[in-house]
Amino acid sequence: MAEHVPLNEGHKRRLLSKARHVDQLLSEIEAILDAAQSRSIFPKFRLDVTPAQARLICNHVARLREHLGRALRAAGVHPEGPSLGALHSIRVTLAFIRVAAQEMAPRYLRGYGQLPEWASSHLQGLASELEGLLENLDRSLAEEAGADLRLRLERLSETADVQRLRLLEEIISRHQLAELRPRLTSLVERLESPRYEIALFGRVNSGKSSLLNRLLGTTVLPVGVIPITAVPTRLVWGALPRLTVTFADRRVEQHALEELSEFVSEERNPANRKAIARIIAELPSERLQNGLVFVDTPGLGSLAAAGAAETLAYLPHCDLGVLLVSAVSPVNDEDLTTLRALYEAGIPAMVLLTKADLLSPDELHCAVSYTVGQIRSALPIEPHVYAVSALGSHAALLDKWVEQEIAPLYARHLDLLADSLRRKVDLLGEATAAALEIRLHSAVSGPERDRLIAMEARLRQAAGQLDEVQSAALRAADQIRRLPTPALGAAAEAWASAPSPRDRRECSPLTAEAVWRVAAASAAEIRQSVTTLARELAASLNAAAQALNRGEAPAESELLAALGPMPPFDLGAVPLPVKRPWLRRPRRLVVSRLRRKLARAIGPQLEQAFTAYSRLIGNWVRESLAELRRRFHALAEPYRAQLAVLVERQTVSPEQREALRTDLERLRRSASAGGPPWGAAGEG
Repeated sequence: MAEHVPLNEGHKRRLLSKARHVDQLLSEIEAILDAAQSRSIFPKFRLDVTPAQARLICNHVARLREHLGRALRAAGVHPEGPSLGALHSIRVTLAFIRVAAQEMAPRYLRGYGQLPEWASSHLQGLASELEGLLENLDRSLAEEAGADLRLRLERLSETADVQRLRLLEEIISRHQLAELRPRLTSLVERLESPRYEIALFGRVNSGKSSLLNRLLGTTVLPVGVIPITAVPTRLVWGALPRLTVTFADRRVEQHALEELSEFVSEERNPANRKAIARIIAELPSERLQNGLVFVDTPGLGSLAAAGAAETLAYLPHCDLGVLLVSAVSPVNDEDLTTLRALYEAGIPAMVLLTKADLLSPDELHCAVSYTVGQIRSALPIEPHVYAVSALGSHAALLDKWVEQEIAPLYARHLDLLADSLRRKVDLLGEATAAALEIRLHSAVSGPERDRLIAMEARLRQAAGQLDEVQSAALRAADQIRRLPTPALGAAAEAWASAPSPRDRRECSPLTAEAVWRVAAASAAEIRQSVTTLARELAASLNAAAQALNRGEAPAESELLAALGPMPPFDLGAVPLPVKRPWLRRPRRLVVSRLRRKLARAIGPQLEQAFTAYSRLIGNWVRESLAELRRRFHALAEPYRAQLAVLVERQTVSPEQREALRTDLERLRRSASAGGPPWGAAGEG
């Protein structure tokens, strides 16, 4: 018998190449069969293969592959495993589909002639709908890759809401109600992290970082004599200490906690030149374990102007604002501006007098009384002022503040969160029951079908308005940069009209108020346009619910809550040691002179303030509309799916019908006590 000499590498590569080509051709045959039977709206092949022929082809394809594989292995040729992951490739393909969907928007068709009026909102809505569907699918794939939703629910503590969510997850998965999965995921995320954000504000070197280090039992936050913390730093609980840095280009990096000063200190990251968008420091601190989140914000003083802008941008996102004021330094205009900003944003606030160890008990009592009086005289709020220290025996004051003030607030927050969560679980249960009931019913026809198609078109047009309003709002936000000129005119008019003595040299309040009115008017117009959009989106969702005979409909407040408070306008101190012209007539001449004086005195300051405000409002528009878009699509997608089931006449097998009835009955039994039933009794 001849000796069995193995093939050389050239032989093996040649055989592998040809075998791969054969396998690819066999895959093409399978793809032709799949394409012929698919529901593509652009079919490539006619279905002229009989069922018997299809089975014959599939059997022979399998035999060819088995035979080819055995022969290759016998020759000592072993195909390499796949180098690409299917999930990764699918997500990359989804990104290309998303680009193609975006290019269906009206702006990409301008070069082909004038679009009819109806087509603009229709196509914009189509692009937005497709993008929302793709984004939901991609997010779900990313979440499932990291941790299966069912496993995440199993890890949660046993409560009535968790039990109902487990049932909903099972039913949504069994019946492939993909349109409801984003809402389910959102509820699981809220159960996993019921966070309450406490943001610490204050002047540069007011002791924020020292106090947080003492409060959390760590030394991770940098403490120094130069302006610190160029960007807000979130301190959250984590089993292992680590730092997560997100950059403006969406790049995410993990670092050791010891490297925090590289990113948050003004010395090593001046004016946030590293373009950091978000910093999260995870600590195994007992204070953070139950969901409390502390945020160390940039100082609001003039030494950290770039950081101050970051702080103002963050301000609307916290649940409680805590202003730190040194006990040896009285409250000043910067502190009052911060409290005013919190008040205008509708955020509760407290004041901590730090470095209490430097004063005697009597001096400390006087400092607290003085601070309370100053705040009362400047703002329409009742201040809560507490003396604390991170040093010596006075450190117990800090623990007392947490136990007596923060713990009750957090407990109340958890109660409100639980009530909100229960309502949202009820809404998801009703949506799930409605989806199952619709699958049980026969498809509609005639005028009813036309009415449902029109409702589907209304949802599409509503989605198109999102992009139209965002573009207009961003243009309006950019126009805020041009407001210094009209603001100077308004300030000059106000100063000229004031019935003040001729020789008064201080006009700061008049000027600040006039400038603020100009900024507020522009911001109010932007907010009004976005608020109107949210109400119109809610109206379209309610109309869809009525068209589908759904008892529940999303509340308007659910969408309005996505907007949040707008960032405040910060002009800063306006010292104007100039005399008002003694002339009272002609008025035009007086206003002109005052305007020139104001331009010389505060012109650059106005330019800087309005430029910063333009950026803050632009960020608010993007963030608010991104959240509004997410909520709208999450609420609208179940309606779209149910409309499609009714309009497309999808049939249900007897087995599916029985499974639908069984799960509907399970949903009815699991409805919350005293709440609305999930689904109505009766045969479909």
